[in-house]
Amino acid sequence: MIELMITSVPFVLHVMYLRWKGIPVTLYNVHLSLFAWLVLALIVFFAVFYYHPKSYTAFVPFRTVPVVAETAGDVTEVAVRANQRVAPGDVLFRIDDKRQKAALVLAESHLAEVDATVASTEAAVSSAWAALDRANAQLTRARERLSDQERLRDSGSAAFRENELQTAISEAASKAADVAVAQSQIDAATAELELVLPAHRESALAELEQARVELEKTVIRSRVSGLVEQVTLTEGARAAQTVVRPAMVIVPDRNADEPLLVVGGFSQAALAILHVGMAAEIACESSLNVSMENTVLPARVERIQNAIAAGQLSATGRLIDPQEFERGGEAVVYFKMEYPEHVALLVDGTSCIVQTYTTHVTGPMEGGVLAHGIEALGALKAVLLRIKVWLALAAGAGFGGGGH
Repeated sequence: MIELMITSVPFVLHVMYLRWKGIPVTLYNVHLSLFAWLVLALIVFFAVFYYHPKSYTAFVPFRTVPVVAETAGDVTEVAVRANQRVAPGDVLFRIDDKRQKAALVLAESHLAEVDATVASTEAAVSSAWAALDRANAQLTRARERLSDQERLRDSGSAAFRENELQTAISEAASKAADVAVAQSQIDAATAELELVLPAHRESALAELEQARVELEKTVIRSRVSGLVEQVTLTEGARAAQTVVRPAMVIVPDRNADEPLLVVGGFSQAALAILHVGMAAEIACESSLNVSMENTVLPARVERIQNAIAAGQLSATGRLIDPQEFERGGEAVVYFKMEYPEHVALLVDGTSCIVQTYTTHVTGPMEGGVLAHGIEALGALKAVLLRIKVWLALAAGAGFGGGGH
């Protein structure tokens, strides 16, 4: 409308001139000025909308963290309420843990049983070494008696008795067998102590750790700092384990190294003009006020998404039909507030209007009168943005036209 009013000035002046001269105002008399008005209006419209693109689909994005239970069970305690701030590690709710505690006790007893077996086996090894020492001592004495009998036999002594020699031979063989048995007992006990029992103990420790993890799952804690919203859980309810039915939602705080960026959708044709660092103004629905203070905020283009979402392919069981992409998507542009203190004025999720401005025309027209005219038309768009905000405020409607 303002563009039509401005471009109609030559036509209005011509009509006033004809009336001053007393010449009748007819279509024939004004057809040239009317044609000039239309041409000038088209030029202004093109310059305004092409070089100063606007987005009505901008918004302030934010993330949410859905909270779900890691294990099934009845809720025994809800430790938070809606609009409560939490920090990492804070308890959100608890689940009945009787089964997990019983499993923990069983795992602890299993570990204690293995440790007792280790102590018993160590005692068995010590006993086997003592038995080996006794067997070796008895074997030594048996061999000495056998040696005495053999010496008497060889010397032809009258004290030699054949039956005593055979007895000594049998006793030496028996004691040698006792030594072998004691050694095998040591080997078996040592193998169990060094190989089998450590494996059993590792298994028992893993079982104990698993039981502790399962018990810890009954206490659901916050992993981020933020604000709790939409607490749907109550004591006695069954805790859900699916993200589509979260117990509550946490709106996490923004990281200091991750500045807030307003997202706006533009016509794909605007990509020829939009560039990083381009000046812009943002007016969000949540910031409307009578005084217009902090309603229209300066910003700049921070990043331009290199892909159009409407052309995204996903794995399906059918071939692509190009007509499905007939409705082209918008170019996604991210805007950073010019002044960091304005970030606190933006409400997460609010809808906004983004008006960009071409402040320097490049190319063949750079530095020319036409380029300066195009740059000056940005003031017209700034006025139109403020009129749009005033109308939205006066009508009590959102930028989308919805009434309240």
